[in-house]
Amino acid sequence: MIVYNIQSFLTVVGFFTGLFFSVIATVSPLELVVNAIISTLGFHAFANIALSFYVKNLEVTLANKFPKQALESELDQLVRDLDKKEDKFMPQKENFQIIINKQINNIEAGQKNR
Repeated sequence: MIVYNIQSFLTVVGFFTGLFFSVIATVSPLELVVNAIISTLGFHAFANIALSFYVKNLEVTLANKFPKQALESELDQLVRDLDKKEDKFMPQKENFQIIINKQINNIEAGQKNR
């Protein structure tokens, strides 16, 4: 994600640099727009080249790898805990839909009374 942030930052810097120097150096609005676009494209190309070398030479270590197994086991434990809590607070899951329907009826009755 940091690579995309740097690329976007350098592209915006290129745009404003081109705009700044275009305002100072040119008189025509067309030249201003063209110079700003050329500067933006130049900075964008520079960002792509520099970041491609950065990514190419980036060493993948164990710290950079995604800990899939640890996260999956933690999420499984959270699901089990939630199931236990759900059983504790709603021992009769079959009646859950009946409770929802009663609440919906109460809401509709309250809206009709307005």
